[in-house]
Amino acid sequence: MENNKFGKHLVVVLKEMCKRVKAPYKNIDFQKEGWFKEYEWTTKQEQDFAKWMTGYLYTNKEAREELSHSYIKTKKELKKVADFFIFYCGWKIKNN
Repeated sequence: MENNKFGKHLVVVLKEMCKRVKAPYKNIDFQKEGWFKEYEWTTKQEQDFAKWMTGYLYTNKEAREELSHSYIKTKKELKKVADFFIFYCGWKIKNN
């Protein structure tokens, strides 16, 4: 799947994730195995992203429906969605 064929809210989330590590969204092949290993972020950056994504899902019903397949609108449950996304798609953590 080409990047431009992603759902619009997945694109928003991936662009935000890229912005946080200064990764060029348009140059990343998200279909390539291990694409998320190409960049690193700190634990703090990861936590800040999770907070951002939780808020994005909380305030955007369409994003919740596209990305979580859940009709539960509590920050606690949406934080789990963000954590799950990061677990599977987040950048690797920098070694200090």
